[in-house]
Amino acid sequence: MEMEQIIEQAEQNIKQAIDDYGLHTKQTEVLEDITDKFIHALAVDSSYAKQELRELFSKSPAWDEKIDAIVINGTRTRNTDYVRVRDLAYKILYPVLYRNGIRSAIEFFADPEQSDEIRQQSIMSIKSLAPKAYTPTKKLSRVFKALCTALGVADETAGSEFQRLYAQFADELNAKKINFKLYVSINPAHFLTMSNPKNDIRGNTLTSCHSLNSTSYDYNNGCSGYARDEVSFIVFTVADPGNPETLNNRKTTRQIFAYRPGSGLLMQSRMYNTSGGTHGVQEDSKLYRDLVQREISFLENAPNLWKTFSSTSEKSDYVDIGEGFGGYADWEYPDFDGHISFRNDCDVENVASLEVGTYGLCIVCGNETQKGLYCYRCEGKEEFTCDCC
Repeated sequence: MEMEQIIEQAEQNIKQAIDDYGLHTKQTEVLEDITDKFIHALAVDSSYAKQELRELFSKSPAWDEKIDAIVINGTRTRNTDYVRVRDLAYKILYPVLYRNGIRSAIEFFADPEQSDEIRQQSIMSIKSLAPKAYTPTKKLSRVFKALCTALGVADETAGSEFQRLYAQFADELNAKKINFKLYVSINPAHFLTMSNPKNDIRGNTLTSCHSLNSTSYDYNNGCSGYARDEVSFIVFTVADPGNPETLNNRKTTRQIFAYRPGSGLLMQSRMYNTSGGTHGVQEDSKLYRDLVQREISFLENAPNLWKTFSSTSEKSDYVDIGEGFGGYADWEYPDFDGHISFRNDCDVENVASLEVGTYGLCIVCGNETQKGLYCYRCEGKEEFTCDCC
């Protein structure tokens, strides 16, 4: 699709989103102030800014060109194939298959239906081969990695055969078929409507300081600020995927992610859901991150091997607030459970930090503004002086 067509489609998506957003609320004064200048400016800026992400995402078999989003669902995911887990484990551990207990250890990963007695025997085999590899709370793929390291078969050289096979092993072992649709979007309409409208007659669910029909906070400037930067994309679920309007007015979960194609550096912000998010949503957040990492690694033909840290840890320097961003940078707060992930091929020493967000646009004149939905002139707050002053 040519850029002119992309921009035209973005304009149509934004207009439809604004219409959908006001369908179930009487609080529409702000929405009525939105002009074609704003819509056109946002469509142009976002379409150009997200070019590299679009080029990457559009390679996905699950890419939906009409809504500028990857739609991950049950046809894109599947449950673990334990036969393949066993085959990969044997390939990886082939040089040490002669060791006592190796086959028993492999069955620990490849046979989830083991009886308690047999499972304990498998655990004892792992402990005899690699005393520090197993703990009850450790992720199974990490137990296997520790076993490989202890047995001397782990080759951490970038692009090594071990890394290639281990990435496949970990992917298969951690595979999970989902029964919902997860939207991975660069559509400016989805950024604008990232939080549901205030005073929705269906109930105020997943509203926030980014709700577009409210001026109670200045943070909702960040909606267009995210849409205009080069690295942000929004990941969300909706109440009814069969009803297109719910993509714009009934999101049930959502997170902002950021990624620069080819960098191997990923940021994941706070999870919001219909209960407010953050508390009790760690498993959903982890699943979304896993699905996004898998998709990006697949699209870049890279082993899906990542190390993840809190976004407020010592790794926080890898993510910066973009110049002029007026949104709520929730990844900077430890209570909000944001994350920064590095893929194994990331050049950690030299990779450029992610600049998340930028200036938003005034919904009336379409010019850049750093705070709120209106610039000072359109809000009537700008003070005018004569030439002498």
